[in-house]
Order: sequence, then C-alpha cells, then structure tokens
Amino acid sequence: MTVLGGIWNKTKFVSEEIGLVTLLTSSRDAHLIILLRMIRLIAFGGTSVILVLYLREAEFDEQLIGLFMTLTFIGDLVTSFVLSLSADKCGRRLVLIFSSAVMLLTGACFVFFENHVLLTAVAVVGILTPSGGEVGPFRSIEQSSIASLAESGQRSDLYAWYQFLGSFSAALGAMMWGQIVDYANYKLKYSLLDSYKVAFLAYCGIALITLIMSFCFSERIEWSSEVAKAAIDNDENRPRETQPLLAEQGNEDLASPDSTGTSTPASNSASQSQILEQEKKSLIHRLFPTLHPSTYTLVLKLSMLFALDAFGSSLVSNSWQSYYIKQKFHISPTSLGSVFFITGIISSVMSLLSTSLTKRLGPIVTMVATHLPASLMIALIPAAKSMTLTMSILVFRASTQSMDVAPKHVFLASLVPSETRTAVFGWVNVVKTAAQAVGPTLVGYLTYAGMQWLAFVIGGALKSIYDFGILAYFLAFNRT
Repeated sequence: MTVLGGIWNKTKFVSEEIGLVTLLTSSRDAHLIILLRMIRLIAFGGTSVILVLYLREAEFDEQLIGLFMTLTFIGDLVTSFVLSLSADKCGRRLVLIFSSAVMLLTGACFVFFENHVLLTAVAVVGILTPSGGEVGPFRSIEQSSIASLAESGQRSDLYAWYQFLGSFSAALGAMMWGQIVDYANYKLKYSLLDSYKVAFLAYCGIALITLIMSFCFSERIEWSSEVAKAAIDNDENRPRETQPLLAEQGNEDLASPDSTGTSTPASNSASQSQILEQEKKSLIHRLFPTLHPSTYTLVLKLSMLFALDAFGSSLVSNSWQSYYIKQKFHISPTSLGSVFFITGIISSVMSLLSTSLTKRLGPIVTMVATHLPASLMIALIPAAKSMTLTMSILVFRASTQSMDVAPKHVFLASLVPSETRTAVFGWVNVVKTAAQAVGPTLVGYLTYAGMQWLAFVIGGALKSIYDFGILAYFLAFNRT
C-alpha cells in the first residue's frame, strides 16, 4: 500500500506540474478549442512543408515564390486583424465558422486552379500558412477565450497544452502530407503537381471538419459584460486584473485605478491631462480605449520586439527550410516530412515543460532561457555538411524553440484587462504578421542568387537580439 501510495503521489505531482490535471478538469469549450487547434494544425503543418515545392512545380520561380508568400502575409495581416477586432462584437463562434469556410475555399482553389495570378489572389484573401504557424483570426480568438475560461493560475497550464498539442499535430501533418504526396506520385502514378493537389484536397477535408465542429461552441466563449464581471469576481484576491502588472511598478507619474475602477489623479494633473489627450489621438488608443495609458507603452514595446522575432522567423520558415534541405541533400517528400515530424514532436513535448518552468522562473525568464538557444542553433544550419549533422542541429533547436510560447501568452494575458484581450492579441498577431511579410521576398531573392544560407544567419541573429530585448525591457515584470 505504501508503494502504491508513493507511486500515486509521484503521478499526481507530475500531472500537476505539467498541467494535466488542469486540462482534464477544464470546461468543454476549452477542450473543444484545443481539439480544433489540433485538427487545424495538421493541415497547416502539412501544407507548410509542401507549399514552396508545389509552387516551384507550378512553375513559380524563387523570386515569385518569395513575393507570393509576402503577399500572403499581407493579406493575412488585414483579414486577421479585422476579424479579431470584430470577433467580440459579431460573436467569436460566428467568426470561427466564417474563417473555417474561407479556409475550405482556399484549399479548393489550390486543387482546381494553377493560374499564378489567381492562386496569389486566393492566398491573399484566403487562409493559407506560408510558415507552418497559425494564420487567420483563430489564434487571437482562442487565446482570449482560454484566458476568459480559465482562472489566472490555470492559464499557463492550458496555454502549454494548447501549444503542445498544436505543435504535435503540426508535426503529424508534416509527415502525413509527405506520405500523401509520395503515395499519389509513386503508387497512384499521378504527376508530382497533381500529387501536391491531392495534399491540398486533404487540406479541404480538414477545413470542413473544423467548420462543422465550430458550431459546437457554447455561449461561454463569447465575451460579455457578465462574463467579464464573473471573471473579476472570481479573482478578488487579484485586484490587478484590470491593471495586473502596472500597479506593482508604482507608476507615480500616471493615474492608477482604485478598487472601484475609477482613476486617482496624479500629483501633476495638468501634465496627466496632456498625456491622456496625446494618447487619445493615437491609433492604439482608438483601437483599445479601455487600456490604461501607461499600458500602451508596454504593448508597443512588446509589439516591436515580437515583430523583430517574427521577421527573423520569416527568413527561416518551414517552407523555406524544407526547400533548402531538399535542394542541398536531395531527399524525398516522405523523408522531408519525417524530418519535420521528428523535430515537431520533440518541440511539442518540450513545450509542455514550459508550464513548470513558468511557475518557478516566471514568464520572462522562461521565454528568454528557452528561446535564445534555439535562436543560436538556426544560424548554424548552413554550416552542416551532412544531413545527419543538419538533423542534429534541428533536433537541438526543436528541444527549446517552442518553450517560450506558453509563458508569452501568460504574460500578455496578465498585461491587459479581459475586455480588450481579443483585440490586443489580434493586434500583436497582426504586428507579427506584418513583420513576416517582407521576409519571404528577401529569402526569394537570396535563394535565386544562390545565397539562401545567409537567411539562416540573419534570422538567428535577429531572434537573438529579440531575446536580449525582452530581458532588458521586461525583466521587472517577471512574476513566479
């Protein structure tokens, strides 16, 4: 009995550390959010591996491929932000249903058409990922919904599982899509171009499943004043829900809300009025009128750093990595998919450990300590002379590259009040998308000139600068 009791205690401890208890006891809507992300990321992960290869087979040259991906990012920037801003007004479930329908139509166009102009236009207005990551308003809505559905102490657990299961599914999709292409090409004797189209047909199937499942959400994922009030009432021991990270900083020059939500004037009221007037004229104030003025600066600084990291990531996206590896080592689509499956599985499993680190080290330290090694590894990929060494570098990078995602969400969710989370998450995601827009075109020109290796070096350097910037500007906000 003692032995069994010891095993049970250890199992319970591990389950609590990795957030499994939180996941299992969460609401049906939280489970549905994570399940939908898993299904969707299968399609996104698979498409990212074959996208550049498909476009090359469709007679796009490298420069045109880079422009195609840039325009895709720009289109996603506009549509994602507009849909994210309108989600709380129109209904989150309705926006998710609409986005799944757009995803279905996007895949169908890539199955039935080959015209360069048409495919580019569809990629701009549709939902297609050039990088393997999330596109569309899905992430903003889901992140905000999780923050509303979970207590503050449970958010890191749910975000970690959200990231883990999503990354796992993306890795599975990478392997599946490679096998689909090879099966259609070698077994069914389809041309390589038609084999890629079969993979896009699978993309349509995934989109149809997400469309149907999006109807299953309850009203609990929708934001309302009653939901916001309930969240605050459940968190009475955290009066910082509206102003969570700012009160501790003692912003003496700015007004801070008291317990009733009203503002207490600063010592210099004239100066304060001038600051508020300037903020009202800014774009970000018009977008987020309920944010405290001192929060704007933090959101803007964070957005700029996220943009730097996103630009670095756009230079080394999965699509361009797969193209680089295939051109350098001449491996099959199945082998290529297996590479990203292995690294994706490792990345997803390791991301699950981030919730334990976040609880002990705080979100900021966890973000930097896990992201920096991965940033340095990406710059070393061109130095590898064999597929074995390249794989070793990718595996080492995968072991930490996703461990910063959950603490990043925790930090951002604690920074802003619940009624503006969807919009702020949308803003941050749009800033990141905007920063990613230029990268593919630059990589296209470098690849066309035979210098794609330089993209890895620049990308790794920029991502490292981001890490040091996060540490310098936000270490004071680190809370365990």
